Amino acid sequence: MALSDFFLNDFETSAKAEDSRLLPHIYQNDYYAVQNTISDKLKQVGMQLLNVDNTYHEMLFEYKKATIVFTLSELGMYEIEVNIKINTHYLLPFKRPIKMISQIYEILDHSLYLKNKGGLYE
Repeated sequence: MALSDFFLNDFETSAKAEDSRLLPHIYQNDYYAVQNTISDKLKQVGMQLLNVDNTYHEMLFEYKKATIVFTLSELGMYEIEVNIKINTHYLLPFKRPIKMISQIYEILDHSLYLKNKGGLYE
């Protein structure tokens, strides 16, 4: 990662990410089970659910100085890829969005069955 990454406020998970913390996670669960788990667990942490869009499979949360968008992609019958995009509003973020992404994935990994990381089958 470059020095400029310390000053970026926007980060998104991607299958081609260089940082392993920015790889999407694939869970072997039903779509609605993943959606409900994300909603329940993040509300417990203090995040506020603003919108759920089942047409585009997106969820919008707000937490302190951050806006978080979850995109749930159905890869198969019971395979859901969870991508996260975080926009923060800090003057000097010092990679806080990356830390938030890894903390969110850690919470979800304890509640859902993690099948793969990275979005690509190895």
